[in-house]
Amino acid sequence: MQKNSPKVLLVTVRADLGGGPKHVDILLDKISYPVYVACPKDEPYYSIWKNHPKVEGVEVVPHRKLTPEALLRVAAFCRNKQIDIVHSHGKGAGIYSRLLKLLVPGLRVIHTYHGVSTTVTGLKRLLYYGVEKALYPLTDRFINVSYGERDYCVNAGILKPQRSAVIYNGIEPLERIAQPEGAKENTPSFVVATLSRFDHQKNMQETFAIAKHLREYRQIRFLWIGDGEDRVALEQAAQREGLTNITFAGFRQDIPKLLSEADVYLTTSRHEGLPFALIEAFSLKIPVVASDVVGNNEVVTHGVNGFLYPLGSIAEGAGSLLKLMEDQPTYQRFSADAYASFRLKYSATKMVREIENIYQMAI
Repeated sequence: MQKNSPKVLLVTVRADLGGGPKHVDILLDKISYPVYVACPKDEPYYSIWKNHPKVEGVEVVPHRKLTPEALLRVAAFCRNKQIDIVHSHGKGAGIYSRLLKLLVPGLRVIHTYHGVSTTVTGLKRLLYYGVEKALYPLTDRFINVSYGERDYCVNAGILKPQRSAVIYNGIEPLERIAQPEGAKENTPSFVVATLSRFDHQKNMQETFAIAKHLREYRQIRFLWIGDGEDRVALEQAAQREGLTNITFAGFRQDIPKLLSEADVYLTTSRHEGLPFALIEAFSLKIPVVASDVVGNNEVVTHGVNGFLYPLGSIAEGAGSLLKLMEDQPTYQRFSADAYASFRLKYSATKMVREIENIYQMAI
């Protein structure tokens, strides 16, 4: 531990594939001093973090679940390691971090949302926002990953802007993997990629509807990378409808290779924080077609580095893909501007230095 550096515990209730765990992993790679981690035994990140040179120790918590036993163990861990700052990532981890402050009053608590559900309604909405309002006084500093996310939190009454800092997600640029000579001649000429969990938030049913809308365009292939609770139903629907333009690649580690095949990236999410997949696409000069929702619309500038379409408008989403396929001057301009946006805004080093500044101000 460097002299004068704070002792930081990073808390996440997920260590599988996803934006929050990916953010933690990048933070660990780039931070200037060792830290501690509390996370579940999910793969791939649990094994990575347990053996990470920047990780001084790991405390295990349940996957996406709060238990009194785990809370007490993490509190004892904080006392034993003399933790100064607990930095939670995501909704579930945020409950742990704020309750820890009740058990270990000297802790400084920093919470990063990584996306706030904008579609929750009724009793769930009241409960969600009620919990956030109750936990607000136990939070020393909030980090929002986009201005749209922060504005939504402020308007929902769960955050005051003076206690928040906006720090964009950042990554190291992906390296384009050259395809084997002649590969493009043997496959459809226009590949639309989506890297996603198959769940309610990511709204892959709408991606399916767009693929179905474009089924007559034989040169278009949809490449779906990922897994989740909705995948089997979507595979069955594709078989039932006779859709042959979708490739279900499943869970994969070779993301740069797969995204290197893509001409356009498509996302139909209902809400986002600041999606890593869009930033990764930009780093490979891939334009994006995205639903016009919080998070997406802060990465994609409509008519500059991609197209935004109204959530639920299948025809507009499909039309945007056709525009990029058929209009090469527009495609080339969007491709160049996508990469320029990446270089300007989404550096991993910049992200981590700004987070370190938050840590220093907290102690």
